[in-house]
Amino acid sequence: MNVLTTEKLLDYCDSDDCALQTEALIQLVDAEVYEAVPKILRLLKSSDELIRSHAAEALGYLGIDEVETVGSALMPLLKDPEKLVRSETVEALGELGYTPAIAHIEYILRNDPSALVRASAAETLGYLEDPKSIATLELSLLDKDEDRAVRGYAANSIGLLGTSQLLPKLEKYLELDLPLSVQAELLAARYWLGAKEDLNKLLSLLENADEFLATIILNILTDLKEREPAPSLAKDAPDLEKVLRAIGLRFSLMRHHAESIMSQ
Repeated sequence: MNVLTTEKLLDYCDSDDCALQTEALIQLVDAEVYEAVPKILRLLKSSDELIRSHAAEALGYLGIDEVETVGSALMPLLKDPEKLVRSETVEALGELGYTPAIAHIEYILRNDPSALVRASAAETLGYLEDPKSIATLELSLLDKDEDRAVRGYAANSIGLLGTSQLLPKLEKYLELDLPLSVQAELLAARYWLGAKEDLNKLLSLLENADEFLATIILNILTDLKEREPAPSLAKDAPDLEKVLRAIGLRFSLMRHHAESIMSQ
């Protein structure tokens, strides 16, 4: 991809060519061109669903200095007919920390027909930092008919929003017949809330995991490692390096991921 001038990228936003608009949206985000926000806002009304979704995504990064304006402009897209647009809009509102959207995103979590959009809603509620959302997240976590990815994101967000007072309730949830991927997210949530012993339980799941579950748990460990303040993973689980090395040997495509966790 050729790196274009800001002036040219802004001109591309005004073109009728979807390919040029897409290239502009990608490069404007990469170059952190915050002054492009007014141009991108107009693209939210594009007749092309991919342009609407790319524009919503771009505004999640570039609209941080105009949260009220951008957030209110994004809100109508929560009812867009295309699931990709709704998903990107939910995530953009989370990136912006647009709290007036919380009630709408809670509704989406329980009612949107798309599991992709519901998963975005479950993840985003954790970023919007309202502990009142825990009640809605718990409904999705415990819904046996819900997609397991949605249930997993709900568990993660509960951990982000909760306090140590939730630990007994989450321990009872672990006694239920939950998918292993959801159990893993619950263990990570409990660990983050202060149940240090649950990190070893998470590693026990990893030791016996298939490729799908191993990928999820490595992503969980990466997420934990990148949080602030960073937890002392190696101190809390002395066998961490041993288990990660074993996973790297068992699943060669995961070796780099496992090593990146160990190196940091």
